[in-house]
Amino acid sequence: MTDVSRFRKHFPRALRLSWEEVEELLWKIYLDLKASNFNPDVVIGVARGGLAPARILVDYLQKKYICTFQMGHWETDTQLTDATTLIFPLPEVDLSNKSVLVVDDISDEGGTMEEVVTYLTPRVGQIRTAVLVSKADSRFMADFCPRVMNQWRWVLFPWSKHEDLTVFTEKVLQLTGGAAREDIIRILEEEMDVEMVTQEIEKVLFDMEQAGEIVEDKNKRWTLI
Repeated sequence: MTDVSRFRKHFPRALRLSWEEVEELLWKIYLDLKASNFNPDVVIGVARGGLAPARILVDYLQKKYICTFQMGHWETDTQLTDATTLIFPLPEVDLSNKSVLVVDDISDEGGTMEEVVTYLTPRVGQIRTAVLVSKADSRFMADFCPRVMNQWRWVLFPWSKHEDLTVFTEKVLQLTGGAAREDIIRILEEEMDVEMVTQEIEKVLFDMEQAGEIVEDKNKRWTLI
């Protein structure tokens, strides 16, 4: 068995949100919107994390109009940048006299949402912001946020958990030099303090194998290629 205590600093504590929990958070946003009398003409989901929440909110609000743009820290498919950059702009649509609700999944440090508001403000008539989860010390506090974390956790959202678990599985294999599926699950559960679903890790391993990134030996131990 692998001694997981030596991996403590390499993995964040995590919070897993189910689709049902996400829908409850979005319902709270909807009720707060109604109470505030803010009735947006358009909902804008910030790609990628805000796409699914924006779509659900559109249904709750009984609206038809939704659009998106993408901001992030990606310079290329594999290269990160420190600064938030505009990756894909808004479509060519006139929102100058429209009230908009801009939606993202999380406000961590707050830099992305600051840039989002800076980008949108001169392009729209009125703007309000909504995020599902925010850090208590984030420098940007959304107008609508049903859950604030006083103690930071890595949030595993339903729409991004596969990507996140792929990164963490790769880290396990780097640190151990190779591990069986059961050991990968055990290490992630103990280090991240969150339950792992066997089928999710199996999908991660399948994708990594298909991409030519890992190989399984006769003892069912996975190693990076």
